[in-house]
Amino acid sequence: MNSRTIRILLVGIGVVIGNAAAYFLNDIDTKINAQRTAVETLRDRAKTLSISIADVRAGQVAYVARGQGEAFWMAHVESLLPALQKHTTEFGSWLTAPGALTAFEAAAGALENFRTLDGRVKEFVANGNALLAADVIFSDGLESTATASTQVTAALNAELQARAGRLAEMRGNQLTILGGAAGGILLLMLGLAFMESSQKPAEPQVIAPVIEPVRFEAPLPKAKPAITPKLVITAQLCRELARVVDTDELPELMARAARVLNASGIIVWVVDPLRRDLSPVISHGYSDQTVTRMGRIHSDANNAAAAAYRSAEVRTVGGNGATNGAVIVPLMTPEGCIGVLSAEMKGGSEKDESSQALATIFAAQLATLVSPPPAAVSIRAAAQA
Repeated sequence: MNSRTIRILLVGIGVVIGNAAAYFLNDIDTKINAQRTAVETLRDRAKTLSISIADVRAGQVAYVARGQGEAFWMAHVESLLPALQKHTTEFGSWLTAPGALTAFEAAAGALENFRTLDGRVKEFVANGNALLAADVIFSDGLESTATASTQVTAALNAELQARAGRLAEMRGNQLTILGGAAGGILLLMLGLAFMESSQKPAEPQVIAPVIEPVRFEAPLPKAKPAITPKLVITAQLCRELARVVDTDELPELMARAARVLNASGIIVWVVDPLRRDLSPVISHGYSDQTVTRMGRIHSDANNAAAAAYRSAEVRTVGGNGATNGAVIVPLMTPEGCIGVLSAEMKGGSEKDESSQALATIFAAQLATLVSPPPAAVSIRAAAQA
């Protein structure tokens, strides 16, 4: 096989790699958009179901309200029950996570109990026994609708958490495919360059007179530096972070990470077992008093750290001439997002994709250090049940 055929073959392989990478990246991007659409639809279904629960609850209370026509309200609630059943079924059809399905079953059971209680209440009202009807409405009826509303919210949160984890996994797959394709094409380009250099015609040999070699006192030239020295340093840091056994080793490693990111400060925030507040657990570049003044961040707060935790996506805060910017990266584990890494970036480097990628690598390694042990996970799961 001659060199021309080999070059054509290498170019063809490069085209195949590029097309395959583009296909898979586009396929994953389509799935990510579908997941986002599904999340919005799921929120709408949960909102509609909650409104239906509130409507039937208000209508049932009107059975025993003074000045209200109980016949009208009983017919009204009867007309709302089929819509409630429909909304319940539609909401349940969008759930896939085990925790969400468990919470949904509890909500569906509570609504079924409400329908049974509603039949008894109507009998009491029809027989003129308003006192017994009111007792059932404001005890068992209230408990059933409250349980249903609570479990619908729990099912929604569990499903959103699971879908956020799947989105993070798909984005990781995109990075893997992109990196693999780029590496493969780079190797093919190097192969082509090597073949071109090896095919150069040999220059005619010229017999030169013998000259005494020059003796250099200086050391030999150093090898060429790595193309991406930050990546080399990042790999070394991740290896050392993976071997941390004593928290005393973390300050020096965090300082080195800050230098790689060109960050003036780094804070690792971890959510509590009930997923309500984010607390700083590791920091660099800030005094203890400053970290104490920062306090905790509520998971529903309107800031970049809470938004990165809720969405499990990277968030940035732009800087200006007077203040630094920031990049906030979620800490992802098999249990989902457990917190965020926030880095205060200097010189506008928060907008640099390579800096965001390095921060993501550090966050992935630190997530293994601050993730709760199995026992804590079990306690959190029991608290959410």
